[in-house]
Amino acid sequence: MFDYCYPLNEGEILNEGHENWPLFILTICGSKIETLKMSKRIMCTLKHLPLRLQVFYENDAKKCIDMGGGGDPSVFLDGKLLFEGLIQAEEIKKIFEKLLKESKMTYDEMIKNSTIKVVGKTKVEPDEAVELLKQKKAIMVDVREDFEFDLVEFKIAIHIPLHKLPDNLNKLDKDKIIICACPMGFRSNKAVEYLRYKGFDARNLMGGFKELLFKISGKAAKEFKEGK
Repeated sequence: MFDYCYPLNEGEILNEGHENWPLFILTICGSKIETLKMSKRIMCTLKHLPLRLQVFYENDAKKCIDMGGGGDPSVFLDGKLLFEGLIQAEEIKKIFEKLLKESKMTYDEMIKNSTIKVVGKTKVEPDEAVELLKQKKAIMVDVREDFEFDLVEFKIAIHIPLHKLPDNLNKLDKDKIIICACPMGFRSNKAVEYLRYKGFDARNLMGGFKELLFKISGKAAKEFKEGK
């Protein structure tokens, strides 16, 4: 069987089957050609390391600059600039080996505490999410980045980008279910892991905002807005 290297599709998770491995979320900014080159290089370099990796792309030059990138490509980890330019595979490997070493203790502690503290559901379907929000039993948290929020605002959710969660826990109520949401439900899954580690009853919105908007369109949207 051939061992191919290829650019990751947007939202695809490298080593997805290893749920206990740390999950790193990357946004690759730059021209389409350079972002795909970098994605392929990252995938080839990291696929044998004990980590999961999810990739998103941003090809709008202005948005890349607004995010803090300058090189083509620029690579962001959880919204923060990680490195710029089409750097070599060995350097990429060293960067992620260092990240793994730094995150290992924290992640191991999270898993250990999760087996003790975390009970109940970790996912919520759109229909149930709507009912929980209507009944005021839940709070929805939009974990998208600021530039995504500027494009489309979801008024039913509190906007806290994923990497800013640690500094904004005071905005969340531990007496309510915290429904984490993003476009497709990938980044929000990482938010759920973190919030559960912090003692919240957090759940991932299955299908993300895309499915939720489908469920509350038309008459359902009016009833949801009026709280009927």
